[in-house]
Amino acid sequence: MKTVLIVSADFSFRAKLRESLTVDGYKAADAATQSEAIALLDKTSVDAAFVDMEGMAAFELDLISYIRTTHRAEVVVLASINELEAAANSLKSGASFYLVKPVQLSDLSAVLDKMLLRKERGKNQIELEQRVLNDLMAASPAMQKVLRFAMKIAPTSSTVLIGGESGTGKEFFARIIHRMSQRNEGRFAAVNCGAIPDTLFESEFFGHKKGAFTGAERDKPGLVEEAHNGTLFLDEVGELSQSAQVKLLRFLQEREFRRVGDTVQRSVDVRVIAATNKNLKQLTEKGLFREDLFYRLNVFYLYQPPLRERKETIPNMVRLFVHKFNQLFDKNICRLSSAAENLIASYNYPGNIRELENIIEHAVVLAENDEITEKDLPESMLRGRLLLGSPDQLQTSVTTSESGVPTLADVEREHINFVLGLTSHNYTDAAKKLGISRSTLWRKMKEYNLQKKESS
Repeated sequence: MKTVLIVSADFSFRAKLRESLTVDGYKAADAATQSEAIALLDKTSVDAAFVDMEGMAAFELDLISYIRTTHRAEVVVLASINELEAAANSLKSGASFYLVKPVQLSDLSAVLDKMLLRKERGKNQIELEQRVLNDLMAASPAMQKVLRFAMKIAPTSSTVLIGGESGTGKEFFARIIHRMSQRNEGRFAAVNCGAIPDTLFESEFFGHKKGAFTGAERDKPGLVEEAHNGTLFLDEVGELSQSAQVKLLRFLQEREFRRVGDTVQRSVDVRVIAATNKNLKQLTEKGLFREDLFYRLNVFYLYQPPLRERKETIPNMVRLFVHKFNQLFDKNICRLSSAAENLIASYNYPGNIRELENIIEHAVVLAENDEITEKDLPESMLRGRLLLGSPDQLQTSVTTSESGVPTLADVEREHINFVLGLTSHNYTDAAKKLGISRSTLWRKMKEYNLQKKESS
């Protein structure tokens, strides 16, 4: 049975609404004041709340934030026509929406039903995402550990620092933490700290007041306000200047700020997740990054290993990206050739997951049928390919020396044969890819007894 809290100074209204909700199958709890409501919330779990603004001498929006953060409950504000401004502000504190009085009890029940259904669907969506993520990381014990850690810290409001090379999926995991948190209905505001000029940092982060500087033609909220009741993602936080670091540190300590040119002190409820591809600890030792800011950000540390250290996850990610680009480009790719799979598996991915995604997009676009072949993959993969990294990667036609290491001739023969197959024995194209002349190619083919075919 779902529990609904009613907060109203009107005893008659509370009694009627409580009776109506009971008839509809809800358990109702009520309070006349905010202090009574908070005391009740400390000992009773609620799923939704109706908060009546009328009759409250000092209505505090903190009550709504408290309901949202401690119970993850949906909140509907009831306001008179004279309280619309305060009602609109309640949305910033986490209220789902507001209704203008007078309202019918039947309307409140209908709103409640739809609201809780939406909440249940959201919960089901999160559970579905968790299953998909578990499937995606299933082949890698290391990534399963990272995922479990991310899900464990997600429900908190603690600051998180995510480290790892560029393209390893730091923002992806930041979004996972946001989606699995109590702030999932709030905004996920992402900013690349390296892309903001130092002179604009304060205005971009904290906003500005109309007339604060040339070009400030209107009041503008900053990123911290846009992320209120949500998550602020600071990508490449190691790129911040010393002055910007001081301003960010002050905000993290107080959770208060002023817009540029304004005298009003504002506060927000926002979770901060930062990411960096640099070693911030080393930067602090060199005096390039504030030590106190580092410890403010490094409450929880989540490290994303490079793709080359978790290649077991590649097949699942390839399937995910193929599905994505099939839908985007209206294609029907359903498999990869053995040669394409081997090339994807042996590549070192200096650009990590971002590069893998680009490679699959490239291949899906160029694939002519329902299969991705090695011809559809970028040429850069061929140039950077580690051809014969170990004896077990050799094809059966390649022989090795007594030490088990392939000879230089073996490697050259295998590479020429690979390029010939790649170009369908187009000798001009093959010679160009190999960086040799056609006559040299023919001489090598004769030397290694490679079968000639009709050039296409």
